[in-house]
Amino acid sequence: MAQVTLTEFLKSIYQADEATRLSIAKDLKNAGFLRGTPSGKLERFLELQNAIIDAEKELAQLKPVSGDIDRLTYYATRRKEGSATGDSTPPITDYPVVSSPTDAKRSINAVFQESLGRDATSAEVKLLYTVLKKAQLENPTTYKETTINGKKTRIQYTALDTNQFILDQINKNPVTKQELAGRKEQAPELTARIAEKKIYDDLIKKAKGNKSKIDAAKTTTAYGRGIESTVAALAEYAISTGAEIADDELRSLATQVYDQAIENDPVQLRNLVRGNIGATGKGQAGDNYAVLQQVAAANGLDLDKTFGSNIDEWLQKIDKGESIDTYKRLIRNTAKIGMPQNVAALLDNGVDLDAVYSPYKNLMASTLEINPETISLNDPVLRSAVTGDKEVPLYEFQRQLRKDSRWQYTNQAREEVSDVALKVLRDFGFQG
Repeated sequence: MAQVTLTEFLKSIYQADEATRLSIAKDLKNAGFLRGTPSGKLERFLELQNAIIDAEKELAQLKPVSGDIDRLTYYATRRKEGSATGDSTPPITDYPVVSSPTDAKRSINAVFQESLGRDATSAEVKLLYTVLKKAQLENPTTYKETTINGKKTRIQYTALDTNQFILDQINKNPVTKQELAGRKEQAPELTARIAEKKIYDDLIKKAKGNKSKIDAAKTTTAYGRGIESTVAALAEYAISTGAEIADDELRSLATQVYDQAIENDPVQLRNLVRGNIGATGKGQAGDNYAVLQQVAAANGLDLDKTFGSNIDEWLQKIDKGESIDTYKRLIRNTAKIGMPQNVAALLDNGVDLDAVYSPYKNLMASTLEINPETISLNDPVLRSAVTGDKEVPLYEFQRQLRKDSRWQYTNQAREEVSDVALKVLRDFGFQG
């Protein structure tokens, strides 16, 4: 795992507590990088910073043969030989490369998946990390200086094979050893698949990023062909369910499936894909989402704003077999809050609010002479037709509409004004 930059590392040390800085200062002192008495006080941070920079120079010289080395581990285990900043040739150092808890867990789970077809339990990880760390401390990576073609260089001679060590521990533990033996008996194809994977991995490693060689490995090895076939099967499931899966995640899932030899189990394939079903998907999930949107709109609700992150979970449960009617009821139950009892009863029976308000909407459209499609279920005038304790009679609702400022501009209003004026004229004898 790549380390953070030196700047980020120095910033984290500066922000750490005094005890942490003191501990690092002591390690740097023992390693020969820090001059003077170790201190964790901020006013002496410059001394600590200079020591870290000196150590970084030595780590940079070791990187070509050892890769990234954990800084804190190196400070704590470096032998104090020679000057840290004197000779141009850095001192020969034997130091253990100790895995971080995260890296150790990743390695442990990789070996467990390959050998047992499962991740290690938290207890197994904890136990194995303890013995792995001890073994890494006892088996440091050894670098020796030699001369090749007249040039001094460093050669790595020994190091602990982490994966082989973890596999050895699996074989030493009676429980996991029995599990491994049973797995080999019950699923001999997994043993063959592990061997196929090694062939494939070796070819990919030798390809060194060459696309044509990588493509050849995918088509000429049994493992490569199996992965590609599994990718296609998962992609088909994703399309049919409406799941959105990025290409790299799809390939990662396919590798997980093929390594466990479950590529022919449709139930497990669908379960893996189901977690990626969401409201933005296509296929069946997209259709179900559209239905729920329609029901929400028919009840004056915005599906996304009202139910938010619940929607993806709903769609996954529907895909798993739960009826979509369950979620239609949830939407209507929300819409009926504050409605009169008789309206709430209608919603309980599958009637939407747009049906309840339909007569009022039509009357409102004709009275105010507006397009009924422009009247939202959340229009406050329309909503006033049904209050918390009753439904307003249609004749009363029409009377209310005539008080709306929009009514005075309708043809009906103008005709009524004309009729009134004509009657007045007649009453005074100006019209026959």
